Amino acid sequence: MDLGAYENIELIEKIMSDNGISVPRLRGLRLMLLEKPLSMDEIELEASMTGLLDCESACESDFVYKPFSYEVSERTRRLRRKYLVYATDIYNPVAIRWNAIHGKKRKLFKYNMKMARRKVFRNFLTFNKYCGQNDVLYIHARIGGGNWPHYRKEVENQPWFIEKVDDPFDSTYCDIYARIKPVEGIENQE
Repeated sequence: MDLGAYENIELIEKIMSDNGISVPRLRGLRLMLLEKPLSMDEIELEASMTGLLDCESACESDFVYKPFSYEVSERTRRLRRKYLVYATDIYNPVAIRWNAIHGKKRKLFKYNMKMARRKVFRNFLTFNKYCGQNDVLYIHARIGGGNWPHYRKEVENQPWFIEKVDDPFDSTYCDIYARIKPVEGIENQE
């Protein structure tokens, strides 16, 4: 959940209106002028955490890639404790017990880590590319992943559309970047 983007919806809606921007299922907005880029270390940390959470989900889905359902039970708790390392609680894995996992399960964990890294880097490097720009608006909407084909033409064909990237943590959301008229009277806080 992008709490920073949720905070600013009412403040930035006038900018959307002035630029003719309308996005269905809007969840948040940010002026990229006010944003600071993330460091490579921060992005690496996010990628690692996302991969670990995806591996935790694999334990809860009987090691199915892209499962439709999860089971949270004593059995899946045992699997999580067997294959993952937890620092203080059972809800935040900090590492994988690679010596305990083999075969297809190990392949799935490696694949989850690789794909999480790819998704997170794509998302945050796109975000970093537009940080500090006076004429770009970040739009967080619930039209990513499988929802995108229903809204694609409506959004991509707009003159303000720059690019879209799925949220790495929940692909039903996406981040859309829109070209706007330069914002006057707001200074970058660097």
